[in-house]
Amino acid sequence: MKRQSLAFLFCISFALMCAVIWYAVYTLESGRNLAVHFFDIGQGDGIFIELPNHVQVLIDGGPNNSILSKLGSVMPFWDHTIDLVILTHPHADHVDGLIDVLKRYDVGTVIESGVAYATPDYNEWNKLLKEKNVHVVYARKGQQVQLSEKAMINILYPFEDMIGRRLSNVHDSMVVSKLSYGSTSVLLMGDGEKQIERKLIGLSALHADVLKAGHHGSKTSTTQEFLDAVHPKMAVISVGRKNRYGHPHQEVVDRILAAGISLFRTDTDGDVVLMSDGDHIWKSN
Repeated sequence: MKRQSLAFLFCISFALMCAVIWYAVYTLESGRNLAVHFFDIGQGDGIFIELPNHVQVLIDGGPNNSILSKLGSVMPFWDHTIDLVILTHPHADHVDGLIDVLKRYDVGTVIESGVAYATPDYNEWNKLLKEKNVHVVYARKGQQVQLSEKAMINILYPFEDMIGRRLSNVHDSMVVSKLSYGSTSVLLMGDGEKQIERKLIGLSALHADVLKAGHHGSKTSTTQEFLDAVHPKMAVISVGRKNRYGHPHQEVVDRILAAGISLFRTDTDGDVVLMSDGDHIWKSN
């Protein structure tokens, strides 16, 4: 019995020591800079943002439950809460993974458009939101979410309420947001297409250091006029390897590169992680 007790105590002590070391590493790595993870989750979007104060934001969840393993790789094992989830629109490659996130994590607030879209996936999403009593905010231009003293998310689109509206193209209800941290910024277009880009051009808040290109690099997005207005230093395309849509379109890739913009793609680069100290933003190795 004594030998078993010693073994048990050793296991407990070892587990505690590992937890302390893990926490120290986690705190040192994430405690100084903002991190934006563009996850490689196939043909879909999944973007995880963590601030130095450990506020966490998830934008879209990809097409399946692979988002859970991605979150598990960057969040400590004891962390089962996500402060804010933004659903850009209810297509399956954006909402399906979020259903699994709602089942696994406690979500503080959800921002979405509230557009009418009758699919089993979106119906289940809405059912879970009600069952878990998640606070839901319906997106509209001008809304701001203060994440920390120097971090903010601004909602740039939609311009009007989309709650309960039925649209021929659900992309027209896209929640477009801009993350600002100090003097650095990331424009998050979801699957926003040319129609939305045209409406956004001219906004004083449009310029950003990083552009998350709309609609997986489709030729329906990222026009030259829009690139000129945003004038980013970097662009990220979330896209699946050898996808059946032919994303990203070569014309879009060429347009981005011709503008001298550094381009990162999840299909070729895997997870893309950007870091910011509030003054500079860079790709993490």
